[in-house]
Amino acid sequence: MPKITEAELKQQIKTRQFAPVYILYGTEQMYVRSYTKKLVEAVAGKTPSDFNFHRFSGDVDLRELAAAMYVAPFMSEYNVVVVSDIFLDSMSKDDADNFKDICAQTIEGTVLIVSMPSNIPSAKKSVFDSIVKKAEKNGAVIKFEKPNALTTEKFIAKWANENGKMISRVAANKLVSLCGDDLTRLKNEVDKICAYSKGDEVTLEDIDKLATVNLESRIFDLSDAVLAGNGEKAFRVLDLLFFQKEEPIAMLYTLSNSFIDAYRMRVATECGVMPDEVAKDFGYGKRTFVLSKVKRSTARVSTEALRKSLQILIDADFKFKSVRVNPRLYLEQVIAQLLLTAKEGRI
Repeated sequence: MPKITEAELKQQIKTRQFAPVYILYGTEQMYVRSYTKKLVEAVAGKTPSDFNFHRFSGDVDLRELAAAMYVAPFMSEYNVVVVSDIFLDSMSKDDADNFKDICAQTIEGTVLIVSMPSNIPSAKKSVFDSIVKKAEKNGAVIKFEKPNALTTEKFIAKWANENGKMISRVAANKLVSLCGDDLTRLKNEVDKICAYSKGDEVTLEDIDKLATVNLESRIFDLSDAVLAGNGEKAFRVLDLLFFQKEEPIAMLYTLSNSFIDAYRMRVATECGVMPDEVAKDFGYGKRTFVLSKVKRSTARVSTEALRKSLQILIDADFKFKSVRVNPRLYLEQVIAQLLLTAKEGRI
């Protein structure tokens, strides 16, 4: 059985025509969690018996997993084995091969469900990719991708309605721009904002006051302040990121990506290439809007200054990974260097 769609999975759950093996994964982990739960309840029931239900996660003992696969159903139609967020990267080659073989088996009365609700597996040519190919031969594989902008807006409106509130498309878009498009995080934000906002409608002011801004949005504020030469704002945002306990290496990585976006857009503009082409060539997808943002923020900074800024960030990344440094002090030094470079490269 090849890869299946969400609609096909729903149909299998409805008709109880189950495959011997399921693999659920993808970038939209709210879907992975939700459909894993639905599938488990459909196959094993809401209160499965310990005799017929076996759950594994993380660092899995493959001998125990293999033994669980061969347990005969007792007073039940199926023996269900669930494997969640298995640690594939730390597996030896032999263990990985054994797990592939387990996923390729068809055992009468047993349904194996491999779910990745917290980890997003690596792309092609990974252990997970080879496991998927094995499982496709006798099982069902479903990959949940991020929904499009319209679907995300509908989810936000639905959650707001469930809390007795209305929300406009403009406000929903504002929430996504601040918090990102992860549905789990968005639902938590909608529930929180609805609980504390006044009136029947969630306003832009409510979102500005109550939304927890994600790392990428904060880093854009930081890079925007640096490029504008606003040192006070840049260090204030950096202080806020440390207050939110963001990982310094993640902050540096995201900041570097922001400058890479800026440099790509600058070179593209100089060559007469439109943002849509850049987005397509570099796989920006729903992040295309960042290209317009960085084009505006870098309008008064020279191309040479952007090149120097990238070199500063490359050197910082190398130093972070090779020398013990005080993360906060070092990031402050990096920001100071970027501010000076932007000031010298003002056009």
